[in-house]
Amino acid sequence: MNKFGIENVITEKATVELADIANGIKVTFTGDIDVQNPEPIFVPFFEQIHNKVIQNSVKYVELDFSKLTFLNSSGIKTLIKWITKVTPLPADQKYRFKIVANSEITWQETSLKMLAMLAPGLIEISIK
Repeated sequence: MNKFGIENVITEKATVELADIANGIKVTFTGDIDVQNPEPIFVPFFEQIHNKVIQNSVKYVELDFSKLTFLNSSGIKTLIKWITKVTPLPADQKYRFKIVANSEITWQETSLKMLAMLAPGLIEISIK
């Protein structure tokens, strides 16, 4: 269990796990996210993380997609909703993202780099 007490998301084709790391929190995506409407599953999960990160003054969230073989456009939209919640926050509540991508999974490099444009200065991309 992570320090926030947030349950992992486990669906038929994907798992999203939340883990504590030395400098913040890590969210690891595994499998395929291709459900037609992932919002009811992922928006509340991301909202919980966002609120706990702010409440606990966490300044770093790592999003590891290196084991996610597919993420449809609706899934990307749920990530955009989360990331765009950070930009209007006061400076003392903002936190940074590190997005970890896998260069061997074709969609990741282009789609995940696009996310960095949503919050300039708040997102770092690491491609393995």
